[in-house]
Amino acid sequence: MCFLFGPVSVLGENELLILDQQKAEDIAIENSPDLRLLGGQQKIKALLVKENWRSYFPTASVSWFRNANVIENDSESRSQRLALTLDQVVYDGGRRHLALQAALNDLNLSKYDFLLGINNLKFKVRSAYYTLLSNKAQMEIQKRSIDRQKEQLRFAKREKQLGDSTELQVLQIENRLNEIQLQYKRTETSFLSGIEEFKIQLRLPSTTNILLAADILNGITFSFKEIPLDQLISIAFQSRVEFERNKAAELQALSEFEIAKSFYIPTLSIGGYYAGSGDRFEPKQREYGFNFKLSMPIGANTLQDTSNYISRNDDTNKSLTSTTTMNIMDNLQYKRKIASTGISAEQAKITRKQQDDIVRIEVLKAIQNYRQCWESMILADDNAKLFEKRLKIKEKEVSLGDAKRVDLAETEIFYLQAVNTMITSRVQYLTAVSQLEMATGTSLDSLELIKVKK
Repeated sequence: MCFLFGPVSVLGENELLILDQQKAEDIAIENSPDLRLLGGQQKIKALLVKENWRSYFPTASVSWFRNANVIENDSESRSQRLALTLDQVVYDGGRRHLALQAALNDLNLSKYDFLLGINNLKFKVRSAYYTLLSNKAQMEIQKRSIDRQKEQLRFAKREKQLGDSTELQVLQIENRLNEIQLQYKRTETSFLSGIEEFKIQLRLPSTTNILLAADILNGITFSFKEIPLDQLISIAFQSRVEFERNKAAELQALSEFEIAKSFYIPTLSIGGYYAGSGDRFEPKQREYGFNFKLSMPIGANTLQDTSNYISRNDDTNKSLTSTTTMNIMDNLQYKRKIASTGISAEQAKITRKQQDDIVRIEVLKAIQNYRQCWESMILADDNAKLFEKRLKIKEKEVSLGDAKRVDLAETEIFYLQAVNTMITSRVQYLTAVSQLEMATGTSLDSLELIKVKK
C-alpha cells in the first residue's frame, strides 16, 4: 500500500473507489443494516395495522364432521355434518378502535424513526469523512515540511564540513526533522485506521481501496451568514421530526393505557351457523342456529355466558341452551397492565411537553458553536498565513546568512502547528454547520454554507 499526496490515495490491487461526501453517505444508507431493520419494521407494523382492521369484520369457518360407528352384531352406521359458522363482535367498549389507533401510531413512529436514522447516519458518515480529510491534509503538509527539513539538514551538514556550522546545530535540525517525521507517522497511523473504520461504517469489503475526492486545504469554499435565533427556532419547530414522533408516541401510549383501563367492559358478540347432516355426502338434513356470547372480566376473574338457539328438521326440532362459566384468577395481569401503560403514557406526555425547551436549547447551542467555530477558523487561517510568511522570510534570511538554520527549523515547527490548528478549525466549522442543520431539522447542506469545488 502506498500514498500519493495531493490528493492522498490508498492504492492496492483492486480498482479504486473514489469517494466524495455525498457518495459516501449514499453508500452508507444503501448498505446500512440498521436502516434495513427499520424498513422491515415498517412493513411489519403495516401488517399489524391490517390485522387490527380485520377485527372489525366477522370471523368465518367451515367444518366437515365425519363419523363411522360399528357395533358388534349390529348394522354399521355412518354420519356426516358440513357447517358454515359466522361470529361478529358487536360491542367491546371501543377496544378495537383503541388497538387500531395504537397500531397506526406505532406505524407512524417507525416512519419517523427511519427518517431520524437516515439523518443520524449521514451526520456520522460526514463527521468521519471530515476527520479523514483532516488527516489527509495534515499528511500532505507534514510531507512537504519533511522534504524542506531534509534539504536544510543537507545544507547544515555541508556547512559543518566547511566550518560554518556546529555539530550541535546539525543535531538540533535532526531533532526537528525527527519530530516532524514522528508527527507524520502518527497522522499516517490515524489515517489508515480511519480508512478501515470508514469501510466498516460504509459496510464495504475489506479489500476496497479508497480515494478521498475532496481537499480541505484548497477544494472547499467556506461561507458564513448571520441567521436570527428566532428564525432558526421557528424552522426547527416546523421541521424537526421529533415533534411528530413524540406526538405519535404519546397517542400510542394513551391508546394502550385506555385499552388497559377498559378491561372491565364486557365484550358482546353474536354468531350463527348453517349446516347439513346425513349418512352420506351431500348431507340433506338442514339445520341452523344463532348464539349470543358475553365475556366480562370481574376483577381477576372472567365471566363467560353463551346462549344458543338451534333449529332442525324444518323447524320441527328446536332447542335453546345456555352455559355460564367463571374462570377463576385467570386475569391477574390487569393491574400490572394498567400501572405499566399509565407510567408509559405519563412519560410520553412529559417528553412531548419538554420537547419545545429541548429544541430551543439545542438550536441555541448549535448557533453559538457555529459562530464560535467560524471566528476560530478565520483566526486560525490568518495565523497560518502569518506563519507561512514568517517561514518564507526566515528561509530568505538563512539564504542571506542573517539567520541560522536552527531558527528556520524552529519556525517550521511553529508553522506546522499553525497549519494543523487551521485544518482542525476547518473540520470543526464543517461539523458545526452540520450540527446546526440537524438542530433545525432541515436537510443536511440546506444552509448552503459549504461549497465543494468540482
